[in-house]
This record gives sequence, structure tokens and C-alpha cells, in this order.
Amino acid sequence: MKQFKVSMAGYTITAVVHRLNRDLVVLLYGGDLPHVGSVLCYDKASEEKTEVNYYSHDGRYHKDIIIARVFFEKIKHTLPGNLNLTAGVHIDGISQEQIKAAPVMTEKLAEQVTDWLKKEAGNFKDPQYTSHFK
Repeated sequence: MKQFKVSMAGYTITAVVHRLNRDLVVLLYGGDLPHVGSVLCYDKASEEKTEVNYYSHDGRYHKDIIIARVFFEKIKHTLPGNLNLTAGVHIDGISQEQIKAAPVMTEKLAEQVTDWLKKEAGNFKDPQYTSHFK
């Protein structure tokens, strides 16, 4: 598990990355009330991407998929395997400056994760399958 943080405009977004061999589980959260607002999953083999947006307290969808997409687009070419990403950033009384900062902060986090993944590349293992099961 590795943790990355970027702060701007009076708040912080954190990326907690669990590397499960080649696969990644990423928690992208921050602000006054971290939560699970959106989920983005990516299957490296099929290149299929699935997105889920949860309803917010007022009946609208959470908008956290925006930062999930920013993060994914920045790291997808470095991904060694599959990705499961949850995103949830909430700031009470959010300002326009804080809204504009979110994708910038997310890109910086993705750059940090990409650099880390490049260093981890030699630590992946290939699975060994038992040949007697047919």
C-alpha cells in the first residue's frame, strides 16, 4: 500500500494505492467529507471500462467520476493490470477555485502514482498454473 497526497485551494486529495501484483485498487478521496461517490473499473485484457455513479444526498449523481476519469486517463498506459478505482471528494460550500483545482490535483496524484508504478515494474510475478487439472 502506498499513499500520495496533493493540496491546493485549501484542501487535500489523497490517493491510496493497493498493488495486488499487477492489479491496482485505488481510493481517491478528500475534502471535508470523503466518501464513495463513483467507481471506475478497467479490465486491461479486454480494455473494457465500467463506471458507476452513486446518488448523492439530494437525488443527483455524485460528480466524482470526473476526477476518476482524469486519474485513469493519466495512468492507463502505465497500468500493469486491472484497475478498481473509487472516488469521493466533498467540500462544504465549495468555491469555483476549489472546483477548478480538483482535476489539476488529480493529475498530479496520477503522475506520482505513474512514477511509483515504473519503479515497481520489476516486482510483478507471473502466476503458476497446476497442469494436472483439465
